[in-house]
Amino acid sequence: MNRNDEYIQSMSRIKLSDDKKQQMIKDLSEVSPIRKEGTMKKKMGVRKTVIIAAACVMIFGITAAATGIVTGVVSHNRPDTRTSDLGDLEKIEDETGLDLTAVESFSNGYKFDHMEIEESTTQDDDFNDIDSYKGAYFEYQKDGASEVYVNADPAAFVDYGDFEDATDHRTYKGVEIYFNYDEYLFIPSSEVDLLTDEELERDENDPHFFISDGGDERETSFVSSVLFTIDGVSYDILAFDTDMTGDEMMDMAQEIIDAR
Repeated sequence: MNRNDEYIQSMSRIKLSDDKKQQMIKDLSEVSPIRKEGTMKKKMGVRKTVIIAAACVMIFGITAAATGIVTGVVSHNRPDTRTSDLGDLEKIEDETGLDLTAVESFSNGYKFDHMEIEESTTQDDDFNDIDSYKGAYFEYQKDGASEVYVNADPAAFVDYGDFEDATDHRTYKGVEIYFNYDEYLFIPSSEVDLLTDEELERDENDPHFFISDGGDERETSFVSSVLFTIDGVSYDILAFDTDMTGDEMMDMAQEIIDAR
């Protein structure tokens, strides 16, 4: 079985043809930050690349992303560990070695759908494996709304970078909670020279605006994320193009903190 076939198998829950999945794999290799110089015009902090990597893993099953410092991280999910029973959390904890906290449902209507283990390997610039760790990801759903993903990784392996540019911030029960609302502009490589001065200026100076070339068409996506650490575990609550406010997403973080 070649690598693309393995990717497609790991993406089995996506209801698309194999040809379309092949295209999605190609798109990911072109527009996600995969150690390709010039893919992301802006220097992306570790926090940002971790978010994108996590998003790709959650949705497409496997990806790789440069961390922007001296190493990279390659992550993949474990569909064989997927379970819709939150009562299996102890099994996930035993295998990951993490003291995890999760809720069955949030007060805003989002309900637990499933969870599974993620495996990650850190690499140096020559793609040599350095270390490995396991984390977990949880998916929550709500009728008529986009999914919410909660990614949990050992805090010792996660460096989200400098939070001074966070969109919003609050402290709850001694835990620092950071919210970011980021805009991503994806463009075909053929349109790089068509970027406006305003777009280039934003890409250079706006910490919440990013341009990536290599897509099939020009499109914009908004990513909302909440980051916090409890009991040695870093959590990332992630949603794409959601109607939720930053306050509502930080409230979700507080509910996880209350559940520990």
